Amino acid sequence: MKNKPYPLYSLMQISDLREMMELRTAESESEIAFSFMSGTGKTARRTFKEFYEDVAAFGTYILNKGYRGAHIAIIGNNSYEWLIAFMSIVNSGNVAVPIDKNLSAEKVAALLNQSDCTACVVSKKGARLISDITAYSTENFSEYIAAGKKLLENGDHEFLDLEIDREKLAAIFFTSGTTGDSKGVMLSHKNMASDINAACKNFVLKGNTLSVLPFHHTFGLITAVLMVYNYGYATHINSSLKNLQADLREVKPQTLFVVPLFVQTFYKNILSTAKKQGKEKLIYRASKISDTLLNIGIDLRNTLFQSVLLAFGGNLEYVICGGAALDPKYVKALRSFGIHVLNGYGITECSPVVSVNRNLYWRDGSVGQILDGVSVKISEDDEILVKGDNVMMGYYNDKAATDAALSDYWYSTGDLGYVDEDGFLFITGRKKNLIILSNGENVSPEEIEEQIMRNEAVCECVVYDNNGSLAVQIFPNEEFAGEQAYFENLIANYNKHQPQYMHIKRVLLKDEEFEKNSTKKILRFKVTDSNKI
Repeated sequence: MKNKPYPLYSLMQISDLREMMELRTAESESEIAFSFMSGTGKTARRTFKEFYEDVAAFGTYILNKGYRGAHIAIIGNNSYEWLIAFMSIVNSGNVAVPIDKNLSAEKVAALLNQSDCTACVVSKKGARLISDITAYSTENFSEYIAAGKKLLENGDHEFLDLEIDREKLAAIFFTSGTTGDSKGVMLSHKNMASDINAACKNFVLKGNTLSVLPFHHTFGLITAVLMVYNYGYATHINSSLKNLQADLREVKPQTLFVVPLFVQTFYKNILSTAKKQGKEKLIYRASKISDTLLNIGIDLRNTLFQSVLLAFGGNLEYVICGGAALDPKYVKALRSFGIHVLNGYGITECSPVVSVNRNLYWRDGSVGQILDGVSVKISEDDEILVKGDNVMMGYYNDKAATDAALSDYWYSTGDLGYVDEDGFLFITGRKKNLIILSNGENVSPEEIEEQIMRNEAVCECVVYDNNGSLAVQIFPNEEFAGEQAYFENLIANYNKHQPQYMHIKRVLLKDEEFEKNSTKKILRFKVTDSNKI
């Protein structure tokens, strides 16, 4: 397989999200933009032209209701209506504020207040979380759109004629808050459009996708939906992970955008199925044969792993993965099966993509090559700093946090890493997660966790400071539950190969998985010794 540098891909460049819709509609008006399961249980489809018309109608409707420069929240399940709401709000001179539907009513109220929202779009589930604010239900969107189309027919062209100021605030996305706080990241049309432009140069999409990540996060919306839209391919909106297997068979996606937990689950499910069928040794042998043949330019993966690929619909070529660390063993294993996992690095404050491995040029263990037009430098203490049009305007109503994060337009990511001689970015840890031991040594828990996670018995683990020395909590895979001696031995073997200051002195087992945020990142601040069995 080719794994060498080659020119960037070329795709139409957009200046704002309105232009993206207009250009795509002009080029592909009758092509399918979105599909989803309708209320009747059948697949509904919407073309690029239909989507643009629905956005224009709802945008006209909200302008007619008097919303200008307003902050409007969106709270609810991933849905076609959610996307209409977002694109209508940001393209009508208003500000979209996506909020996680899984938060408590108290937290939602706090975020609505923090972001100065005066109205919200809510799904049926989201409606239970709000009070004392004007709400527009996704259940009634057909009525709003019909009303908007009537206004358009009667000559109300305010939405259609509105000129986008690409420098102005367009959306506020709240950070995940793995350390307990959430800040409102301010993004403009320029921020989002520039990141879509640049990401499309590193990776080229060649088919439809299935959307599984939450839209209230930038990776799930800007990268996994809007970037796909910009390519001119269709996105099927997965309404629930319970329907994932059925959707994979129905949609037959060419690419998936996921967080590492999905990749790990895919791999473990493949091995689990093989084990149940008595084919565990066969799949390992086939992987070795596949790798050997690939090294001499022969690709028989579609034949050797046909049943594996069919479980993903049969057409899956690429998985774009980001959001957290991913052990290279999963990348190599799925590549042997015929699925290329291309790891990337993004952060909400950078709209979100900073780097991604390319279709035909990758480096295992890295998060890819830095996007065109994005500058990265490594500080004296190994922190990754980012500069470019994709970098946020700042944190909403939080000058202190903005000043701490931005210096001379360089954004301090809080992540540690380095760039190799070929321009590939590597992440080594999180600055805030660094453990300062009693002897003054700095330890990156992520590096240790990656080694421990390679053991088949470990489902999840977190390394943390326990009174000046290292401890680890492990959530075991089901068949190893309660096997304390096994894990004590595992850590003893790890310690043999480490300097004394990196030895783990305490091992605790958990009987349930770690608490996570909506992007499946473990909430480290909630990991204490009280979590043990």
